Amino acid sequence: MFFLVGLIRKRAPVHSKTGCCLEVKRIGDDMKNLLQSMVKMNRRGASAISAFCLLVILLFCRFTYGRQQIAQFGITWTFDKDYTVGQFANGDYWVIGPVTIIKIDPTSVELNGRMINGSMINPSPRLGQTQGYDSAMYGKFARPGNYDPGLNVARPNGRDLSESNPLVLQPECSLVSAISTARAESSTILQTAAILTILGSSAPEGSFRPPYCGADKTIRFNISQLDYSLLAGLKPVPGAPGLSTVERTFERPWLDHVPNWPNSYLHPVDNMPGFGRELATEIGVGALMLNLNFENARKETLLIRYLQLGIDLYGIIQDGGKDNWVNNGAHNSGRKWPILFAGLMLNDPCMKNIGRPDIPDYGPLHPEYVHFGEDDQTFYVSQVDVDATHSTQWNPDKRDPQRIPYEQEDIGLPEWGIVHAISPYRSNKFWNTAYRRVSCPSWGGFVLAAHIMGVKDLWNHDALFDFKDRYMQAATDWRQMSRFVEAMWDTYRKDYDPVWTMSPTLNVVAVGGSVAKVPDKEAYTLGERVRLRAVADPGYEFAGWSGGLSGMENPVAIVMHTKRTITANFTTASKYPKSRGGK
Repeated sequence: MFFLVGLIRKRAPVHSKTGCCLEVKRIGDDMKNLLQSMVKMNRRGASAISAFCLLVILLFCRFTYGRQQIAQFGITWTFDKDYTVGQFANGDYWVIGPVTIIKIDPTSVELNGRMINGSMINPSPRLGQTQGYDSAMYGKFARPGNYDPGLNVARPNGRDLSESNPLVLQPECSLVSAISTARAESSTILQTAAILTILGSSAPEGSFRPPYCGADKTIRFNISQLDYSLLAGLKPVPGAPGLSTVERTFERPWLDHVPNWPNSYLHPVDNMPGFGRELATEIGVGALMLNLNFENARKETLLIRYLQLGIDLYGIIQDGGKDNWVNNGAHNSGRKWPILFAGLMLNDPCMKNIGRPDIPDYGPLHPEYVHFGEDDQTFYVSQVDVDATHSTQWNPDKRDPQRIPYEQEDIGLPEWGIVHAISPYRSNKFWNTAYRRVSCPSWGGFVLAAHIMGVKDLWNHDALFDFKDRYMQAATDWRQMSRFVEAMWDTYRKDYDPVWTMSPTLNVVAVGGSVAKVPDKEAYTLGERVRLRAVADPGYEFAGWSGGLSGMENPVAIVMHTKRTITANFTTASKYPKSRGGK
């Protein structure tokens, strides 16, 4: 019996979930021989020994392989013969090439004028919005050329994949295969995706998959490099999600190589969130879960999957994607933390220093600057912003009901602007400016994780951290998309000094009347509510608010999210009362 177990190990070594290496034909033959031996033992009445042998097979051959095939996430790759295959630490497959693929299931076919279920080799951000997965990509925003049939390698020479029309792949490439959604009108066009990496030799046990972007498939990272001592062991707050739920979020590859907001159409439904706000939220949830007091063995699956995400995101940057996640509403937040975190845990200086703390005055104007939505959108108000919002070029979002410029008193305030890094003329001091309360509620998890792990300096953008402190104190609703993240922030943020705050003042100007403030203070707590009531002097009537407030509502409640100067406007009352009822 133990000879048989040794045979499996010798002929086709199988490892734990952190990696495996099998030769498909040999492992199938060995299992067949073992089963035949079990039948003979059963004839002799050795049922206990048979059961034990079956258990050995299940333990040492935890994956089932059809000959000449690999299947993952509903996608099956069929080869022309048997090849040596294996799995990376996160479970994604590799095969030693050159390899000839004669079928990818589901098949890439044209359905009602739509080409579906495409595959790409080394997809790159340098292609922009051009892709080969699905001809319906980007829906109503699609443009001619967005789908390139030449990039869909699931249809070599524009024909069905087959033995007579195979796909031959050389080592050092990644095959990304997708399944399309049933409806072309979906906001996300792909249902799922899986990655097959073609290598020139076997990957060492415990290896992380190289990024799917780019032609460099060098194996650089291994689970043996992980430093669990960098992770905290905080007590979970009530309502923390189940570990398995969060593990599932990061189980499948996140496709994010298309630049800017159209990337949401690319995000496979079963693999990742579609909208950037939810994507950033889940990244924050995962970051905090890894810093809870689970034993290291329980953290392993989530940690491996999370680090693979960071490696993939950095691969996008390396392949020309440094502008992929430029500020744009709530689409492009969250990608920086997985990269920095992977650098920490794997001790990789390039990923660890993604924030470039080595470069003085690093920012959007620097030629090496990498755009991340949360950095692009946060800043300290400067004289440049005061001047911009008082110029004729000032053009805040048309959806904003109020236009409030920055004043001298605002200089130094940590602030948010929808596209501030590329166009400060679009920023608006108005608290409810478009997308502030859409984008910012997704940041708390990874910002808090950076505080917990003591890497704010590595992040190298203090305005994000100070604005997040300000936001969490001033926001009365939409503080965080995740209640778990919000509870973690309220429980633990105070433990990691300093916490940015301010005591905002309220200056009310009134000519022709007065304004009652409740409460009436010299300075307020950040986020405090104040009730204003304008009272006209005899001969005057209230004509509305201006300055840091607009509209006719009176009385009105305001929130002290910053220093505010508000003018109550009064006009001379009409000599004759307004007629009523036509009289």
